[in-house]
Amino acid sequence: MTDQSPKPPDIQQAESLLWRIRLKIFGARRNPFDPRVFHQISLIAFFAWVGMGADGLSSVYYGPEEGFHALEGFSFLTPILGLLIAATVLIISASYSQIIEQFPSGGGGYVVASKLLHPNVGVVAGSALIIDYVLTIATSVVSGVGAISSLIPGLSEAMRINIAILVVFVLVGMNLRGVKESVIVLLPIFMIFVVTHIAVASYGLFTHADSIPLRIDESVKEASVAVSQFGLGSVFLVLLTAFSMGAGTLTGIEAVSNGMLALKEPRVQTGKRTMAYMALSLSFLAGVILLNYFLYETKPVSGKTLNAVLFSQITEGWKIGRMDAGGPLVWIMLTSGSLLLFVAAQTGFIGGPRVLANMAEDSWLPHRFSHLSERLVTRNGILLMGLAAVFFIIYSRGHIGTLVALYAINVFVGFTLALLGMSKLWWQRRKSADHWRRRFLICLTGFVLSAVLLIIMVVLKFMKGAWLIMFVTVALVALCFYIRRHYREVHAKVEKLDEILTDVPYGEETANLQPLDPAEPTAVILVEKYGGTGVHVLLNVQRLFGFRFKQFIFLSVGPIDSGHFKGTDELNNLTKEVRQQAEKYVTLARSYGLKADSRTSCAIDYITEIEHLCLRVNREFPNTVFFAARLLFWKDTLWTRLLHNETPLSIQRRLLFNGLQFVVLPVRLQ
Repeated sequence: MTDQSPKPPDIQQAESLLWRIRLKIFGARRNPFDPRVFHQISLIAFFAWVGMGADGLSSVYYGPEEGFHALEGFSFLTPILGLLIAATVLIISASYSQIIEQFPSGGGGYVVASKLLHPNVGVVAGSALIIDYVLTIATSVVSGVGAISSLIPGLSEAMRINIAILVVFVLVGMNLRGVKESVIVLLPIFMIFVVTHIAVASYGLFTHADSIPLRIDESVKEASVAVSQFGLGSVFLVLLTAFSMGAGTLTGIEAVSNGMLALKEPRVQTGKRTMAYMALSLSFLAGVILLNYFLYETKPVSGKTLNAVLFSQITEGWKIGRMDAGGPLVWIMLTSGSLLLFVAAQTGFIGGPRVLANMAEDSWLPHRFSHLSERLVTRNGILLMGLAAVFFIIYSRGHIGTLVALYAINVFVGFTLALLGMSKLWWQRRKSADHWRRRFLICLTGFVLSAVLLIIMVVLKFMKGAWLIMFVTVALVALCFYIRRHYREVHAKVEKLDEILTDVPYGEETANLQPLDPAEPTAVILVEKYGGTGVHVLLNVQRLFGFRFKQFIFLSVGPIDSGHFKGTDELNNLTKEVRQQAEKYVTLARSYGLKADSRTSCAIDYITEIEHLCLRVNREFPNTVFFAARLLFWKDTLWTRLLHNETPLSIQRRLLFNGLQFVVLPVRLQ
């Protein structure tokens, strides 16, 4: 019988207090079968632009500036650099809009490379994106703390590192509540940034529009002198170097294609609209800021960012009555810019866990990374991204220069492989697809630009720290192959067991359709899909206990993970499949003259759901013994425990604590 003794009042009160605190921080449990839940957690294009576009927009605080610094002595190339960056953003965004169209379930570069090139190529793209998302979080947070420290002088290095780590943990907590909640909290910051920066940058451009012809004439003369003095090749190399240094502006473009499942239906239209918002706002701001550098002849000032100098130049003399309006406006812009860098870290927390989940579903990473929490977020992925970002913050000692040297390389690995795959797709469909030439040329151009930028960045940044990020990426790829090989070996051994035991002939007796008797000894077998392990348990119960058990209940809970959480239709199909698989065991048992029935369910926290089902069955059939199979390896190591969930042992501990009998039967794997 279940031990139902009440807990002491002080323990009940403490648990109640902890539950209320947890509820306040992380929010209430969500019902995945509620049709409204997808509406509640999905994002319209505007909110998706806020949550996924902050990474790109915040890059105007370091991308254009780095590119402009690389043009030192060749500032006449600034307009060309601005046009190149703006055009590249639009080209790659247009290519990724095609990815959204072809892969509406998300996955971005990982799924594209896996399906259109090869799964082994896909794991390279996925690993590169995971590392890049971690660096997105670390770089954005450290940049934001650095910007704030310029407004609050006197912060020590240790204090800046601690603040950055604290910000990461706050963002982890917000994302554990769910994407939509975290986006809504960050919305005011994003809007202040967008409105003020677009307004001031546009004002600066329009007020100096009449000087554009003069500045172009001067630039042509400077270009002529530079070409005659250094040669055309050298000038082009300077432009290419500046282009690669400003490539950080292009980070974040892939976030929409990775996070499609977070978007509101119709997802393709929402995704393409979000991508358009991102591309237009980013290309406009990056291009206009560079043109303003050029028109205002902005020069670096010690202790200030180039944007701070430019905005002060544009707003100089602005007054409201007798009060200075330019200074406070610049302060608001810089503050919103620094805070937006924190918002930019949101891209890593949205996109990174999605890539982890997709790779886990394909067995490149531990399957637990595809599991959802009760708030319907990939909790393990969010926690891993946060901890990895903290590692890079500590490794860099909070120095943005170290992180920038590592940043942006891997995102271009993803760009290059994804756009190569899309180019291959349209070439293969050239005889059947409409407008294939236009689509092919867009993707091919994006591929060439990405590949060139990737090569240049690796060469320029290798000795500045890029070697580390390449080493970490290669190590992650190698780990993925090792994990995949392990899962395949285990799967092959389990399949052999399935081949032997699922061919067990049905009994010749008339099927026993009698209802179960609550007073009789009952064996409850925990099963998954119909296969060798479940049949193995059924046969071994008979072998070990003889005729003690004449009635069986097969209990199965389908786990709702990120692969199934795509809509109510997917969940209904999962429920039906779980029920059908359990009924196969019932049919087998009945064919041997045994009374049998099944109990099924689907849940996110499936271990807790199994426990609840077991307790309910025990109340209905008090004379029960519970059985489950567990894969038994030659050596039980941390590695096998990490890659394979410990559901049987977890359930055994819970049920034994409740006074129930639970037997784990091993399935030996050599």
